[in-house]
Amino acid sequence: MAEPTSPYARELDVAIIAATAAGRIVRYYYDAASARTYEKDDGSLVTDADLASDRLIREIIGAHFPDDPILTEEGIDDLERLTHARCWIADPIDGTEQFIHRTGDFDVLIALAVNGRPVVAAGVNPPTGLLCAAMLGRGAWIRDTADKELQSFKLRPRDNADPARLATSVWFGAPANAPLVEAVHRRFNTTRLAALKIGFTPRIFLPFQAIDAYLGIRLGDDQAMGWEWDFATADLFIHEAGGHVTDLSGKPFRYNKPLPRNVNGLIAARDPATHQRLASAVQAELASRQESGAVGNDWPPEQPVAPDT
Repeated sequence: MAEPTSPYARELDVAIIAATAAGRIVRYYYDAASARTYEKDDGSLVTDADLASDRLIREIIGAHFPDDPILTEEGIDDLERLTHARCWIADPIDGTEQFIHRTGDFDVLIALAVNGRPVVAAGVNPPTGLLCAAMLGRGAWIRDTADKELQSFKLRPRDNADPARLATSVWFGAPANAPLVEAVHRRFNTTRLAALKIGFTPRIFLPFQAIDAYLGIRLGDDQAMGWEWDFATADLFIHEAGGHVTDLSGKPFRYNKPLPRNVNGLIAARDPATHQRLASAVQAELASRQESGAVGNDWPPEQPVAPDT
């Protein structure tokens, strides 16, 4: 747990408790294969495990911080949160389809954003119990199983002598983005190009993934990548572990927005130098395509405005 004198120490402890507890209940449903599946109004899927995890996260955070708003994928978005500097952001199961298809590649994600940026984060992979946690300015930690202590974690910078290993995702443009990603791949001088089936998990740069950089990009002007609950935990964890995360223009993501959607693509890397190289390759390719008319004229796209409620 965090040192008592650390900023947001209590918040980090609660985030870890909530993520761990929610991870256990998700694991219960996963092992029992008993969760029913429902279709939401937008056509996406939700299960009993998502809903049980959401209730437990809200219960634990609400008990410790009753004045803080909570924004989750499965809850009703109360725009009163916009009047608060602090907002908890959670995804009860990031990777519901992976849960349904029993791949093991899904997470419970929790973060606290203050003044638009995450300051505390905790993510748990329920099948393994692996915990990734971070606090702004204090570092990142991992815990292999629930009965082990947190261990300080740093990403190993990529050896510049080796070509970088680049990945994109089916959730962030693949396979339709293949021509664009291949072109960036050539400019970036990568040795391996993969299209993953997982989203922006804090586990993305752990050794078993064997990648150095992660690119979310779509053909055309629509560069909406995901919701705030899909990004906040990994954003802070990667930064505190020594990596770098921005949109395609090099700007940090903002959180607790009127419309909690992250746009303008995604560039993440295990170290700032690799991020800069990838960002330069992306911008060069987009500029070339815009000159030739291969992409729209409104690059980068503006942040969408939330509908009136």
